[in-house]
Amino acid sequence: MESGVTAAWVRLGLELAAQALLRGGIFGTGETLPGRAVRSAAGGGAGVDGQMTLEGEMEDYYIEQLAERGIDTVFLSASAGRLKEEPRCAPEVEHDRPVYFVSAPFDSSLLNKPGLQSVAVSALAIYTRPVRPELADSLASVVVNIPERSVTFSGARSAFEGRLDHAGKLVDWRTISPNGAEKLAEAQLEVYLMKPVRHFPAVEKLKLQFRGVKFLLPNSGPAGFCDVAAGKADACLAFGQRCTEIFPGLAVAERAGCVATTFEGQRVAFGEDPSRRINVACSANGKLHTRLLDALKAGALTDSTGLEDD
Repeated sequence: MESGVTAAWVRLGLELAAQALLRGGIFGTGETLPGRAVRSAAGGGAGVDGQMTLEGEMEDYYIEQLAERGIDTVFLSASAGRLKEEPRCAPEVEHDRPVYFVSAPFDSSLLNKPGLQSVAVSALAIYTRPVRPELADSLASVVVNIPERSVTFSGARSAFEGRLDHAGKLVDWRTISPNGAEKLAEAQLEVYLMKPVRHFPAVEKLKLQFRGVKFLLPNSGPAGFCDVAAGKADACLAFGQRCTEIFPGLAVAERAGCVATTFEGQRVAFGEDPSRRINVACSANGKLHTRLLDALKAGALTDSTGLEDD
């Protein structure tokens, strides 16, 4: 793992992510967690209300911990918005700098059908906080695959994958890197398609791109970027997704060596508005990314496609 100051932020991110999940009652004593247990932790089948309660509890824990540790933080999340919590003490030397903390504590897709494995992740990212927010850079990012208890994370230079044991301790970690597929016809592409309100617009707009790839995986969010980073997929498209769902996974992908831009090939700039939605393309390598951007251009897909009502 990385050393020095960067490692301190990585350790903090891993600790906060694991402890928030443990406190939320999601991690039990088993080695894996079935979908039913995830649903129970999200509110006993209470659906969105239960999930929002869990998210609020996890975010309260993050905010409290950051203040107690004296870290000068601007907190960003879809539910809490933009918060500036004042530190309550002087920080440890390795945490003595202003940061952004991006929170997507419980992002789930299948919580309502008994017996189905849930797609559920918990994601956070810690970014530098320069005078100009668009120049912020990732210090640490953590994305936990809750049912599998696996964790994909990054520091300032590299990306890794491991597991969290029943006590939330990182074990069996390794460095990750993306695949070598260079043609769309060879590529597995991830795009979020699970909710009908997201499915039909994506299918309509991305029809050309879908036809050109080898295989389509109907998931994205933070996990999509991590899948590309770890070689489990070759590309992903975040189509009109909230930036708080993008930045944690994007940081991991970039540190693993993936190429990520907007649909028009521009750098994905950080921003302070947690309600902002953006279109992002991420590929395993530069050659594949060029072909993916060409396909997006051929389909007249721009950085504002799907965001007209924002």
